[in-house]
Amino acid sequence: MNHLLVSVCVAIASGAACAASPPPYSVGMMNWLEQPITSSVDRAGFIQCCTSSSLPSVAGGWIIQEAAGVVQGSALYTDLDAYLTAVDGAGLHVSLNYGDDDWTNASGHDTASVSDNVQNLLTYLAQCPVPLSTNVGSGGTPTIDINLDVEPKGAATASDWVAMAAAVRDLITTHNASSPNVHATLSGFINTNLLDELDTGNLLPQAWQQFDSLIVMAYRNLPCFTAQCSGTDSMPCADGFALAGSTLAAATPAGKHCAIALELGLDVGSCNKISFGTTGIYEHPGSSDPTAYRTGFLRTAMQQGWNLMTPSEQSKFHPHGAYIMHSYQWFSCFRDGIQPTGGGACQPAGACDDTTACIPTLSTHLGDVNGDGTIDEADLELLESMLGTCSGDIDRDGTIGVLDLLELIDRWGTCP
Repeated sequence: MNHLLVSVCVAIASGAACAASPPPYSVGMMNWLEQPITSSVDRAGFIQCCTSSSLPSVAGGWIIQEAAGVVQGSALYTDLDAYLTAVDGAGLHVSLNYGDDDWTNASGHDTASVSDNVQNLLTYLAQCPVPLSTNVGSGGTPTIDINLDVEPKGAATASDWVAMAAAVRDLITTHNASSPNVHATLSGFINTNLLDELDTGNLLPQAWQQFDSLIVMAYRNLPCFTAQCSGTDSMPCADGFALAGSTLAAATPAGKHCAIALELGLDVGSCNKISFGTTGIYEHPGSSDPTAYRTGFLRTAMQQGWNLMTPSEQSKFHPHGAYIMHSYQWFSCFRDGIQPTGGGACQPAGACDDTTACIPTLSTHLGDVNGDGTIDEADLELLESMLGTCSGDIDRDGTIGVLDLLELIDRWGTCP
């Protein structure tokens, strides 16, 4: 039961806090609300945001950029050339995204539509003149990732989704075999519902035959809520990072990678799924420095989520983005308090303007139930009092039981 524990900066009983240190994982960012391609001013601001050392930093990370809608014709190729030149020159790893978050496998939202949009991206890559130094594959081959955010809805099934992905993989295989200027890889977003369907339907192995990377939209507090912002489930629930992240990591084959997407936005009604965008975190009413509070909250949650993974699971996460921030506008608001050109104001909207709702409870080191920096008799007594509840779930199985007691004893002593 020995797990690799990576130190996380938490306040101990005396109130002192450890100094911040670089995380043992990389962070990426998606950008499908704003396309910083045509304006050199917007592009410069985008690069500055992405290369900033402010934590959490996405410098050197994986940038997933919506692009399918802007490469329909060669007249726009020069704009994408300029974008790729800028991001690659800044040491950023890029993926070009096609999204359909209401994919019904019916007319207008079918496999042919997805394939057509991906083919537009591949047609661009076939002639792309940009000399790539960061975005390269094995053997130094210039390589750009193609990303699918295709979420099955309505009558579309997980099997339909796998068939759609297989059709896209065939396009990429044909493209790469023709020795174009730039090769392609394939990544995809999946929500937790689709992950569950793939897992229970034994379809994950088929999905992995098509994708090089999969990103699960896991929200740390999602499993604990019965309805949007209306309180936690009375029954035990598992940590969202561990629940979805571990499931995906455990099924990730050697040579492929997984990641967890985190939503930061304040303008989404479904705030039961938002781990970090509620007003109580974004503009914490009890904090004199809300920016420091929210970024510290996010970094602590990511580190704790990472600590929940076993060493084997950690090794499966993407080297350029174990966590993917959603998205450019909200990441800039969340970290820097600055709204990029083209976005709305950095303020909450709808149900998520509640200053108290939907804030997940952050644990400390696994086993340190009372958060005092040491695993000892006090933690054992507290854990025993929690038997059958959700708090202090050390082995992340959704309940407190004998295995949690054994795990605590195994970790006895001062936290690293």
